[in-house]
Amino acid sequence: MQQIFRQLTCVQFHTCISMCKSKSMVFVYVSPIFRNCRISLFQLRKLCSSLTMAQSQPQLFVKSLETDDHIYMSFMYKPDQLDTYRAFSLQRKKAETLHATLGRISANISKAVEKGMKRKKKTSGASNSISCCTELTIKLFANANGPLRNMTEIDENTLNIDAWKDGYILSIGDVVFNVQVNTPTVKTLKLPTNIMAGFPLYPRCEAEFSHFLDFKFFWFLQEKSSKSKTKPLFNDDSQSNVGISLSGKTKELLDMCYSLGILNESWRLIDCGWCTLPSNSAIGYNLALACIPINEERTGMPLVAESPNPVSAGPGLCPFEERHLSTIKMTTPGYFRVVSYNILADLYANSDFTREHLFPYCPAYALDIDYRKQLFLKEIMGYNADVICLQEVDKKVFEFDLLPCLKQCKFEGVFSSKSGQVAEGEALFFRKSKFRFVEQKDIFLSEQIELNPSHTSILEQIASDEQLKEKLLSRTTVLQVVILESTETPGQRLVVANTHLYFHPEAALIRRLQVQVALTHLESVMQKQKQQVAFR
Repeated sequence: MQQIFRQLTCVQFHTCISMCKSKSMVFVYVSPIFRNCRISLFQLRKLCSSLTMAQSQPQLFVKSLETDDHIYMSFMYKPDQLDTYRAFSLQRKKAETLHATLGRISANISKAVEKGMKRKKKTSGASNSISCCTELTIKLFANANGPLRNMTEIDENTLNIDAWKDGYILSIGDVVFNVQVNTPTVKTLKLPTNIMAGFPLYPRCEAEFSHFLDFKFFWFLQEKSSKSKTKPLFNDDSQSNVGISLSGKTKELLDMCYSLGILNESWRLIDCGWCTLPSNSAIGYNLALACIPINEERTGMPLVAESPNPVSAGPGLCPFEERHLSTIKMTTPGYFRVVSYNILADLYANSDFTREHLFPYCPAYALDIDYRKQLFLKEIMGYNADVICLQEVDKKVFEFDLLPCLKQCKFEGVFSSKSGQVAEGEALFFRKSKFRFVEQKDIFLSEQIELNPSHTSILEQIASDEQLKEKLLSRTTVLQVVILESTETPGQRLVVANTHLYFHPEAALIRRLQVQVALTHLESVMQKQKQQVAFR
């Protein structure tokens, strides 16, 4: 069975999934033949992981960082006694010998076999004794070229820090693994707690050794369980909804997937890409996301995340949707559109004080960032702006939400944090077809008052009022200043200033002084930009 599976995945996933090969396979595009494939979540995870087996050689992934005293290993392996593949993960000290690590791999496989056999015995009701796992021969080799007998075996007294190298070969019985060190890795993959139909949906994804926007993402929708346990993989036994005939080895592969445990709950592939837009037909259903980490040459261990809650209906017609009617078209050459928006930082919204005193009229769910970000992203993108200035932006919201989403719309962005330990600030985005980034000239307003001789008069004015002086100089306000140049008319530059003045309703004087400092800085920036353009 193991050999059949390996042959099928190598040959038949090529039929179902377009591939390009270099040193390893990269999954680029899912063919329509998989569009209506239904699999259980357990099987989805298993098949996602088995995508790594669809290469000419199984992979063993090793993570090794200079700042960490451990190495981390993961691989998929199907012991002869079991019917399905198992995922194995190990954490071992770099100072440990290869002998000890190989012994631990063998022990973990034996435990998996023992558990699997017990489960099989319990399911089948057989009374025969559990067969013992035969002792495996596990070896590590230094040369990946040619048969094993011609390779150099690594001495088992070698320490892990020196033993595990990229391209080495690990043999477990008759199965040969290609060792891949520090491949693209999915550290975190989560779906939001609140998912609404008609609003952008994307994961919280953290990556290592690559950027998560380079990864491949596949979205699945959970369909209601059928009472029948012989439900076909497609709506029709012989043909998928997209009209592709299931015959030959392709159908053999899908039948094999069914025989490995596709029973009650099912998942249907509905979209590809980092971001998707759930339709109204998805309301009431859960979603799952499979992520395959890749870079230009290598593929890492895939990961699957399931939505914690089903898709819900949106809030109905939003006021901004009427405003969008005025900005349906993009700006024409020679013009640009600017949008400015305070999106309310989550660190201010997610507190009892906020809920009870600042926004007592607002239900708690509507203050949750998972709910709010769907609304403000849809609103902001619907204005078709060329420059977007945002205030009260959480650093993590910029990194994991705003920047990835707007990059999909051909924007580039910069973030400017407030001074001190405040984890929010200002964000500016610009459409790359309209502008190119030149430079950034941010300042902290309170620092400028004390450091810039131009503001001596301000210090003199507030010297007699200690309370006012303390209030003004303790502000963490940042003035974000970004210089852009037109791509339509090279040489024409735009200085964009973005800030969030002190909010207190009785602090008009402080805001006026902050504006004075900001304008002084902007005048200086403008003069320097004029000089630079003049000498080009």
